[in-house]
Amino acid sequence: IENSNIGIPIHIDLSGVDKTIGIRSNLSSVFDFYGSFPSEVATDLLKFAMTVFSADKYADRNQAFNKWSRYFHLYQPVSNVDLWNGIKEKLEQTLDFLTGDHWEIHFRISTEKHFFGMKQLQERIPSFSHSPRAFALMSGGLDSFTGALELLENMPGEVIFVSHYSRGGATKTVQDRVYSLLRRKYPDRFCSLQFFVQPSEGTIGEIEPSQRSRSFLFLSLVAAVSSASHTSSPLNIYENGLLSLNVPLAANRGGGLSTRTTHPYFLSMYQDILESLGITMSIRTPFRFLTKGEMLIATKNPSILKEGVKLTHSCSHGTYVRFKGRTFDEHCGYCLPCIIRRAATTAAGIDDVNYVVDVIYNNLPSNRVEGKDLYAIKIALKRLDNMTSSLYSHVRIAGPLQGAPEEIFQYVDV
Repeated sequence: IENSNIGIPIHIDLSGVDKTIGIRSNLSSVFDFYGSFPSEVATDLLKFAMTVFSADKYADRNQAFNKWSRYFHLYQPVSNVDLWNGIKEKLEQTLDFLTGDHWEIHFRISTEKHFFGMKQLQERIPSFSHSPRAFALMSGGLDSFTGALELLENMPGEVIFVSHYSRGGATKTVQDRVYSLLRRKYPDRFCSLQFFVQPSEGTIGEIEPSQRSRSFLFLSLVAAVSSASHTSSPLNIYENGLLSLNVPLAANRGGGLSTRTTHPYFLSMYQDILESLGITMSIRTPFRFLTKGEMLIATKNPSILKEGVKLTHSCSHGTYVRFKGRTFDEHCGYCLPCIIRRAATTAAGIDDVNYVVDVIYNNLPSNRVEGKDLYAIKIALKRLDNMTSSLYSHVRIAGPLQGAPEEIFQYVDV
């Protein structure tokens, strides 16, 4: 990897041997436990995603000319150079859109015949231990938990949930307690795969916190699991439409500053990448036309939802909560995800988590960090009242919308 903003090349060891400038993970142990590895091309995709994730973390945005957009040259070994060169431009466009940076990708033939440090033996069990009807992402957030209930209530057969966490963080604790509740309520209905993929934090310096490429890694983990399972079952991503679109609340929040983790355009481009690589996994977004509140109200099992809502975590300011001496179970209350969550649970009549800052009853000035997101929401609502024909154009600021005209208008309605 080379970050052109500072001109420093970084070598990333994907085998897990070099712990200084490498990537720690439990990939081989998880796949070894289930008796099968992904295909060569799915393994290449996962390794590519890990390299991108590492580059994203190692390159500090403050070093960029505009304190945000970086310029990457990424050199990646793959098993089939011609195949990957055929989608090079699509990959670059996808990453440009997702992270708000500029990516130039260069492929070369790989001489590595091991799966993340473990030799891939041909005599291994040839099929995955489970044949799922569907895959789903499980982050530990309220949306993915609500989606899990939706899937387990409506679809017979086994589901495989895939999670990602950073080793030593609180995210795994949240995921564990959500899975524990689901196992009690839906015994023998699902399998959970929890992956940690963490670039080493050693001699590189400051770690970039934005992690805009994390969703590319998350999806590639599921693609690898899908390949190892030898099924073509769909991937369900449960995210409410409002946060998927993530339309900028103000002019200074547009462009690369607006996250595009599950934006329809990004998911469409990633689906194209899978198809070009011959990976047969379709991506579905069942909640794409619902707000978070509508999503909660529509659940088929409200009693389990009410029992589990406090186990989930949505706050983007976990550091603030710990700084205030509170537990991870509490939320900051003032970030955009917290405000949307609180509005949704109120609309659904659900008793929610504790919030450190009460933005509803405290008159917080907009020049304080605790008041900025609420102020932006108020401004956006005022602008919405004055919008008619321009609303469609405003929704597209966050990214292009593709599909049938009726679907596009449904996105606008969200």
